Amino acid sequence: MLKLALLLSLAIVLGYLIGNVNFARIFARAFSGKEITELGSKNPGTMNMLRSRNFGEAMLTLLFEAIKSGVPALIAYFIFEHTSEGFGEVAYFSVAIAVVLGHCFPVFYRYKGGKGVACTFGMFLFHPNLWWVALIGFAVCFVLFLFIKYAFIITLTFVAGLSVYASVFFAYNLEWRFFIPIIILIWVNFLFLVFMHRTNIKRLAEGKENEIDFAKKLAEIGKRKKRQEEPQEEKKDDETAAQ
Repeated sequence: MLKLALLLSLAIVLGYLIGNVNFARIFARAFSGKEITELGSKNPGTMNMLRSRNFGEAMLTLLFEAIKSGVPALIAYFIFEHTSEGFGEVAYFSVAIAVVLGHCFPVFYRYKGGKGVACTFGMFLFHPNLWWVALIGFAVCFVLFLFIKYAFIITLTFVAGLSVYASVFFAYNLEWRFFIPIIILIWVNFLFLVFMHRTNIKRLAEGKENEIDFAKKLAEIGKRKKRQEEPQEEKKDDETAAQ
């Protein structure tokens, strides 16, 4: 049992260090040569990538942040599940939440990180029994973003919904000795996300919260595609006239 505890502790530390890798910083620098912490809300996360850069880069950031938390957690699940049925679940959520903490308070960036929603999405997306609920929730959020411009309201509601479903699922499928720590981890994570969005909540109460026009961001994709096609059409016209 002591050996298992030490191995899990090591996995949690590794999860935290993996969480320090910030894809918003990486992609903003790669695609624009700028620091995401100098743009928009200055938060190195998916929503600021959407606000300050574009839809494509934001979705790429979301994908890699989800992978960042989900894959290490899934590896931990398969390593520890064979030791005792149910222990793999505890390891899964322990490592995933360690990644969330590493993302929000990265030691390599002086503890200035993102807000953890994308990593939490990955925590549910890569779970063997919860992935389909995460995908349905994501699709619903995608539609809601077209009508509601306060992104944090949708994302926190999304995480709360996933947490409720996970709680019910594990209540029916796990022994209490594994169920209790998992439920604590899931809901502490949710409360942690609420804490990370405390400034958003305060600004909303004061009527100063930043809005994101998701529909406009989607429309920009079509405009860019049209602009890329226009030069090709003009070139064809010039070649026809020359003949």
